[in-house]
Amino acid sequence: MLKNYLTIAIRNLWKHKLFTGLNIFGLSLSMSICLVLILLVYDHFQYDKFHPEVDRTYRITTFAKGHEGTFDEAYATSSLLFKKQLVDGYSFVEKATNLNSDFRGEIRSPHKILDIRSLFADEDFFNVFGFQLVEGNPETALLDPFSVVLSKELASKLFPNEPALGQTIDFEDHGSYKVTGVLKEVKENTHVVFEALGSMSTIPILVEKGAMGDRYDSWSNMWDNYNYLVLNDNSSRVEVDRILNEIAEANLDLPDDHHGWTFKLQAMNEIVPGRAMSNEIGFALPWFVLAFFGLLGLIVLITASINYTNLSIAKSLSRAKEIGIRKVNGASKRQIVFQFLTESVLTAFISLVLSVFIYKYLIVTFNEIWIFNQVGISLEDSFRTYGYFVLFAIVIGLFTGIGPALFLSRLKAITTLKGSISKQVRKRTILSFITGKKTLISIQFSLSILMLVTILILHKQANFLTEANYGFNETEVYYVNTHDHDPLLIKQHYGSMAGVENVTFTSHHPAIGRSHGAGAKWKEDQEKITLYHFSVDPNYIEVMDLELIAGRDFAKDANDQNEKFLIINETAVDTYGFESSSQAISEILTIDTLALTIIGVVKDYHWEPLMKSIRPLGLRIQPDRYEYAYLKVKSDNLIKEGKKYEEAWTAFDPAREFEGGFLNKQLDEFYQFFYDLGNILTYIAMIALSITSLGFLGMVSFELKSKIKEIGIRKVLGATFQSLTFSMAKGFMVIISVTSLLAIPFGLWVNSLWVNEMAYHASIDSSIILPTVTIIVMIAAVTIVSQVWINANKNPTETLRAE
Repeated sequence: MLKNYLTIAIRNLWKHKLFTGLNIFGLSLSMSICLVLILLVYDHFQYDKFHPEVDRTYRITTFAKGHEGTFDEAYATSSLLFKKQLVDGYSFVEKATNLNSDFRGEIRSPHKILDIRSLFADEDFFNVFGFQLVEGNPETALLDPFSVVLSKELASKLFPNEPALGQTIDFEDHGSYKVTGVLKEVKENTHVVFEALGSMSTIPILVEKGAMGDRYDSWSNMWDNYNYLVLNDNSSRVEVDRILNEIAEANLDLPDDHHGWTFKLQAMNEIVPGRAMSNEIGFALPWFVLAFFGLLGLIVLITASINYTNLSIAKSLSRAKEIGIRKVNGASKRQIVFQFLTESVLTAFISLVLSVFIYKYLIVTFNEIWIFNQVGISLEDSFRTYGYFVLFAIVIGLFTGIGPALFLSRLKAITTLKGSISKQVRKRTILSFITGKKTLISIQFSLSILMLVTILILHKQANFLTEANYGFNETEVYYVNTHDHDPLLIKQHYGSMAGVENVTFTSHHPAIGRSHGAGAKWKEDQEKITLYHFSVDPNYIEVMDLELIAGRDFAKDANDQNEKFLIINETAVDTYGFESSSQAISEILTIDTLALTIIGVVKDYHWEPLMKSIRPLGLRIQPDRYEYAYLKVKSDNLIKEGKKYEEAWTAFDPAREFEGGFLNKQLDEFYQFFYDLGNILTYIAMIALSITSLGFLGMVSFELKSKIKEIGIRKVLGATFQSLTFSMAKGFMVIISVTSLLAIPFGLWVNSLWVNEMAYHASIDSSIILPTVTIIVMIAAVTIVSQVWINANKNPTETLRAE
């Protein structure tokens, strides 16, 4: 029986080539997007599967008390002291390990100097996690102070021509470490991302030497440490959460006005995909981002399904006689439904084959997206996912085919044997279904309009952010990462080069989201308010072209030995209660315990991303915090100048990789995610629009075929092509107009929810509405005119003779 169904399905698909081609084209486009999303979701659900007791492994997370909701801020870190309390005092903890994020900076071997991602880990690390060593003993590799375990890739970089085990490496500010282990290459995904592990027993020695702060193991330090626990089978997660908070309450000494902290377990398999958390070791997409991509895929899939339904019903007129003959010969409704479902599933499988080729192209495109490259997300085609793809094709085939199958199976044999459907039946079935089809096509256009509006707004916001005036010099400033070199040496090296007018130093870049802050107050009885600050040298205001509106600049010989002065912005003047910028000059602002004299006020500029309002800012001289040298460059060929500074670094420090570029490029990269998201949506929207056009084509074709006799009569009576087009198009244009009037305001409102969260943004105006309306009207016009042309050119004699 199945063989007969397949044979008939293949014959019908081959017979109606145009109908089959349109359906396969639409489905394959939508399925290709969905296949990438399936791979993306599958990839995120494979994280940390290789750890030995992954189902019983948890980490302790931190929340502000009363703010433990799904979208409240949460921290992946917690106090280092939890492990000792739990292991020593409670039997439900089978084993545990601690990590610390302060093991960071440059690592140096006789062959190479690299800036790496690294962690401190205690001796129980390999008991909890499934990482394996190819060299060294996992039981002792992290036991002794100044021991380090390297990834295989890092070991080969540091010691390219000799074994790494037993070698000594120097770590910036942390001393010399002996290599006691080399990790086996990790091919599985994990949120615990690192290139080197230093033994945690080293930390107390570093504290004694003053190389690290002594608060690393205090109860109030919830920011630098990670606790991972393996619980026994009989433990209750709720009970462990209660005990964690009892321990914290007994040990945390908080001010009376402090909100307090809540601690919760997070299962290893809930980390990725999971909620967004601060202080994560590695990066993966949180569940709501995956859900967003899933929603995009669902939108495309819905449009494709509606398209299939519309085209199938449109084609039903030519298959009415076939259905009648089947019923006269004894075919049941169930058999007819099964026949049409077989065709839809077969169409879905053919579409799947075609979509795989598009899917492979999309994987490459996805992996080239800048933001995903920055955070280390990369998709690889996996043979294991093809089983899900096949299951997906079956579901899509059934989902898209069930509507047309049920509709066609209900047609009565006596009304279909002539190859058409009587007027009485049309009133009861087809016209009512047309109303449903109009609703479906309206939904298709609404989804397409929503995506078009979103794309246009995203691109407009991206252009606004990258072209905005930040209030400082961004185009003529070239930055160079100092890699902790003496600022004086760098200034001598670059300051003498042709084209360099001035050199300054700073702790971090402005306007890309990084900020340093500390509590500050003007008067003794005033509550502390956060003052965000940059560490700069005396040339900073001049190089950055900041406008000094009161007071003076730093003296050229100022240094950290006499850090007594501060320059603030206008917002800080208002925030701390000064009557004017002039009044603030010579006043004392106390930052933590340091009293600084305000010597100048600069005009407000966007030192933070434009999405944020301008906040209080202070410029301080702290040379030990300098990370970047800023070169003020004058040249007609800035690209050529940039290459010159890169070559100059190689002469200055051949051991370290160069890191630098023009400041405006750095800002553009920060906002690149708007363009990336816009490009993703553009591709998906083009697919959705293509599918919507096909669905609309099916509806117009169906409607005009049902009016073929009316068209013939009008032609006999002398109707012109223009009058026919107007007459046939009225109903469709009403649908398009009503849909646009509802969908465009809705799309603008939905996007305003996120746009208005930005302190500075481009306006939402006619530049969004007009292109959207133009595109939709063009699609409708081309479709309607082409179909009217086809039907109007048919011989009236033949159309009037047909029932």
